[in-house]
Order: sequence, then C-alpha cells, then structure tokens
Amino acid sequence: MPNTSQNARLNELLAESEASIDSAESTADLLKVIHEFASYDGPLKFNCTRAWCFFGTGLLLIAGTVVLFGYINSYPVVSFFHSLQIEPGLFGAITVALGIGFAVESMNWMKSKAERLPSLSSKIARLSSYFHNGVFFLEEDSKWALNKLDAQFGDYRRGNYSRELVESIEGVFTGTLRELPYHYRQLHYVNKRKVQVTVTDKDGKTRTETRVVYDHYDRYSLTLDFPWVTGISVRSDDQSENDYSWPMDTASPDFNKSFCLTGQSEILCAKFIKPSTVLHLLKLFEILDRPNLEFSDNGLLCLSFASNDLLAFGTEYSLASPNDFYAEISAGVELPRLMSVLQWSHALTELHDDNFTFTASPPNKCKEK
Repeated sequence: MPNTSQNARLNELLAESEASIDSAESTADLLKVIHEFASYDGPLKFNCTRAWCFFGTGLLLIAGTVVLFGYINSYPVVSFFHSLQIEPGLFGAITVALGIGFAVESMNWMKSKAERLPSLSSKIARLSSYFHNGVFFLEEDSKWALNKLDAQFGDYRRGNYSRELVESIEGVFTGTLRELPYHYRQLHYVNKRKVQVTVTDKDGKTRTETRVVYDHYDRYSLTLDFPWVTGISVRSDDQSENDYSWPMDTASPDFNKSFCLTGQSEILCAKFIKPSTVLHLLKLFEILDRPNLEFSDNGLLCLSFASNDLLAFGTEYSLASPNDFYAEISAGVELPRLMSVLQWSHALTELHDDNFTFTASPPNKCKEK
C-alpha cells in the first residue's frame, strides 16, 4: 500500500521509536521516545484515504461482477465477451478475486497501521511498570530451573506430559521492616489423559473410540526468602505433592475448610499456625485464586496461585496524547496486584520473626481439597 508523505514520516518515527524501546534500559529512555512524539509536527495517525479508495474499488468490482452475472445469459453480453475472445465466467472469477483482494488487503493495511501506536504505547507502559517497581527479566534455562525448584518445592511437580517456565522475573520489595528479594515465575504444564468417545459413521452406526486429550494449564508463583518458618505446607488446591507427613487442623473451621496444613512435625505446625496467622492466611483469598504456600527446609517460601494478573497495570493516556503520557510515565506506572501480594507477604514475615509458640488443636487427618 503506497504511503503518502504524512504516512512515510509517521512510519519512520514509529520504526525508530520501536527500535529504541527494544533497547530501553531506564525510564529516561522511555521518556526520550515519548518526547519525539510530543515534538512531532504532524497528526499521530495514518492517512487512510488511499486505502479506503482501494477498499471502495474492491467493492465496486465485486458488485459490478454480480450485476454482470445477472445478465450473463443475455446474448449481447455473451457476444461482447466472445468478440474479445474472453470467457465470461473466467472474466467474472478474476474480477471477483481482484475485488476481494483489494478489499481485504486495504482493510489489513488499515488495521495494522491503527494498531502500531497503541501497541507501542502499551509496551512503553509495561516497561515503565517494570522500571518503576524494580522488576527485571530473569534469563534462566527452564529445565535447569525446574530441577532446582523441584528439589525444594512440590508445587512445581505438575504436568504428566510436559512443563516449562515461560516467564521469569525478579525484584526486591522494600517493606517497612525489611527488603524482600523475590522471583516471579509462570509455569505452563500439560496433562495427558485418555477419554472414551462415541462416534457415528456415515451409515449411522456408532462405535467407541479411545482418544488422547491434552489439557493445558498455567500456574504462577512467587519465591522469596523466609528463614523464620521451615518444613510447612499450606495448600488450597489438590497438589498433594506439597504435603508433609504431619497433618493438622486448627480451631478455625473456615481455615480447615479452605486449607490443608501439613508439616514435618507437630511442633513445627503448632509454632506456625498462630491465631494471627490463621486470620492472615484467610485474607489471601481476597487477592489470589487457589493459593498454596510451601516453606522449604532451607528458608524459602513458594507462594503459588492460579491468578494470571499479578503483573497487570493500567494507564490513562497513550502516545496519542504524548504530553499527558509523558507525565504519566515520568511518575511511574504502578503494579497494584503485585504490590498487594508482596505487602501481604511482608506482613506474614512480621507475624513470624518473633518465633513464639502456640498450642494448636490435636492433629487430624488432612483431607484433600
């Protein structure tokens, strides 16, 4: 699709900005790109006049061919095409194909151009949220990382067919008492199972077939230092590989219904499950879906969950309003969901760094949720 002068200039600005964003390392780099849009002296949208003309031409070709075929059996029309040594049906097919091609390509061109500015704006906002909150991508070999995590946590042992880490980031949360280094990971895993299905052939006869079904899932987790508790698992889903050998119920029916608590020993469970901890753990359902907690032997906590929006962010402006967008990015884009979970985790450390004991209820068999 040919560019007008306006389109060529805007296309050049976008191409240079996209390349700059790919190599951005700070908020200052993002602001330089936004400044270029604020200084741009033309409209921040592509001129689609030619594209609409091509689209209209395509529709006319299609409509004209439909009308022509309505009279294709008339003698004058057939004679005219035969006099030109052209097959009328072939001419109609080629004309319709051209019309469809013009219409589809022009719409695709307009759609691709319309998406570039919002896409770049979203990428800038995403990077701003990372820079502002001290989040960095972590490059690690998925197989190696999973083997290391398996040795510490049962929650990663999911997927009887395949599994992989599709995203890993790291950061440090600064709370009122301490800093909490953390890693956020997304685990994609696949379960393979066989199902019996009934099929009907063309003669109406039915038979039973065995088919293989692959179920795809994602699980998300935060791992962080937690030296105050070891050998404890608190789960709300059916990942029983998280469990330790000692199950325990508490005096809270709500907690017992929501979680399965296990530990390496009765005394570890009793020290952990203070009344204040019970209340705090129940609050976790307000911010996460199907949360599990594992406190490893070497002082790490794995908080896993099904919620997929921990890195969600929102902005009011975009590059379409560059001055307002500049101010918004300069102030920094927040990650409220992530910060909410990290604040909850920090509050959990406050409950357990005093290390006092609490006598829990007698142990009961832990039922799988």
